[in-house]
Amino acid sequence: MLGIDYEMLNDFDQIQDHLQNNQDKYQVSTLAPRALCVHSKQSTLYLIASEVWGNRSLSKHLQDKSKLCVYVVQRDDLPTLPSRLRSADYLKIISPISSHNLHAMLALINKANGKAGDISDAGKEIRSILFISQQLNSSRDVVELLNLILAKAMEITNADAGSIYDVVHPSINTDGRAAAGEIRFRFAHNNSVQQNLTEFSLPINESSIVGRCALQAKPINSSGLYNCQSAQHDRSFDKTINYQTSSMLTAPIFDISRQVIGVIQLLNRKTASNIKLTNAADYGRHVVPFNQDDIDNVEIIAQQSGIALENARMQEEIKNMFDGFVDASVTAIEQRDPSTSGHSHRVAKLTLDLAKVVNSIDNGRLRMIRFSEQQMMELRYASLLHDFGKLGVREQVLVKAKKLYPWEMELLKERFKLIKASYEINYLQKMLALHKEGKAAVEDIRDARYQRERQTNIDELNKFLEFILNTNEPNIVVAKTDHDRIKSIADRMFKDIDGEERSFLTANDQEALSITKGSLTDKEFYEIQEHVKHTYNFLKKIPWGKNLSNVPLIAAKHHEKLDGSGYPHNLTTTEIPIQSRIMTIADIFDALTAADRPYKKSLSPHRALDIMSEEVNLGKLDETLFDLFVESKGYLQVMQKVD
Repeated sequence: MLGIDYEMLNDFDQIQDHLQNNQDKYQVSTLAPRALCVHSKQSTLYLIASEVWGNRSLSKHLQDKSKLCVYVVQRDDLPTLPSRLRSADYLKIISPISSHNLHAMLALINKANGKAGDISDAGKEIRSILFISQQLNSSRDVVELLNLILAKAMEITNADAGSIYDVVHPSINTDGRAAAGEIRFRFAHNNSVQQNLTEFSLPINESSIVGRCALQAKPINSSGLYNCQSAQHDRSFDKTINYQTSSMLTAPIFDISRQVIGVIQLLNRKTASNIKLTNAADYGRHVVPFNQDDIDNVEIIAQQSGIALENARMQEEIKNMFDGFVDASVTAIEQRDPSTSGHSHRVAKLTLDLAKVVNSIDNGRLRMIRFSEQQMMELRYASLLHDFGKLGVREQVLVKAKKLYPWEMELLKERFKLIKASYEINYLQKMLALHKEGKAAVEDIRDARYQRERQTNIDELNKFLEFILNTNEPNIVVAKTDHDRIKSIADRMFKDIDGEERSFLTANDQEALSITKGSLTDKEFYEIQEHVKHTYNFLKKIPWGKNLSNVPLIAAKHHEKLDGSGYPHNLTTTEIPIQSRIMTIADIFDALTAADRPYKKSLSPHRALDIMSEEVNLGKLDETLFDLFVESKGYLQVMQKVD
């Protein structure tokens, strides 16, 4: 008896539906609810859900079977397997079983059952191929997987060389065969000679063996190629690398829907895997044709490969789609404040570079810290999206260049024009009164006094406006004397055209002009700080999955400081993850050295590092990480290469 456990908890119902919809292909009987028996030639495959193990009559029925029986159970159910089924013949083989590779499993069982020898020998062969299947299904990188598929196909058949192709822009017939398009060479391995190949494409037609394989959707086994004048085997390449192709096995790779998505081509089956073919005599002594077992094994590997390859491509597509979403999000953020364009990408680059430096440290307090590939990806997404919450901040606050908004300054200037006009009106009214008294203006001493009074008021008003324009700049530090002067201007009153008393400055003008440093009022600065909370709340809504689950947390803490003076939660050292500390250093450096913005001037790297060093001395930034940042000097390349 042979047992195979599979990892897909929810796949039992899918397999059951698949079998019931394909009873023309499989002989299926139901032994109990969620317990199926699938007959194929002389073999039997049992699919049994965990809740069925308690059925003693069913398990007794299985145990009494003398033929090769395969029990498919979920891995977590193995501890509950009845003791009467835990015989020496029971083999634990971990492999995903699904409706898509069920036919491959049945073919493998039939093959093992048809061989002479005891059940353990058959089980070992099944175990070997399923182990390869497990390796294929564990890879999520397409390039790595294509290389692995080829290597395993060569290994299982003792092939000396091989190549792998994928189908590009195919036109697929209803039976899964490729009808048109191209087949693209991707990789080649050769154990006997060195070869340097680049990608190329062939049309899917009868002019090449790989093209014909894709058209026919079945293996092609060729032998004696070096001695026959086959139009489909081009020996010119063999000559360039001093090689001979004597035997060849070409097999299609199918996706889940049984469509041809690639081709494996194996060359020169050897009598032993460790033999190198170095001269013409070696090919005659050690190269033999591929046999039926090779064809069966490669077909099974190809079927498993197609599923693994499609999963890998799907993962790649999902990653590419998500990367596109992240880039679009960064673009949306930076379009709201074009002056910060490139900031997110620079911060990400600086952050990842510093994280790589941390990974290389083998002494001190950082020697035990190592970021895995997944953690580096997590850190990349967090640093790219660290300002995502700015989408929740009013755009006028984000781009506020001076203490007063442009429209507020325009209103203030218009008000001062109105004040000046009131001075002129007051002067003219007084002069009109003199004329009504019948006295010429030039003959009355009051005339000169009224003119001086008017000019004094206008000069004073101009000085007020000049002071206000200067104070409105964000780089102007407002001292106490300036606060007092702003208040005195605000206390001045004038009469508008309706005769109502109005202040020279509104309460909002006075508050904004009194900003000690920068361009934001306390309320506006709090609104900016809230972008971190928005970032966390936005990112939490994204289903990051287990490997990227810390993205929201890392991004949300990049404005915290080790001494508790950061925001939004005033966290201290132990509460701030090292990833966030790394990003904080990158974010501050880029904010200081980025190109001039309306509200600040760009600083040199040297000046920026001096300012950050002061923050380190105050206990706000991580000293060890900052020292690594300075020593690595990776920031110089980022400033030069990242726009």
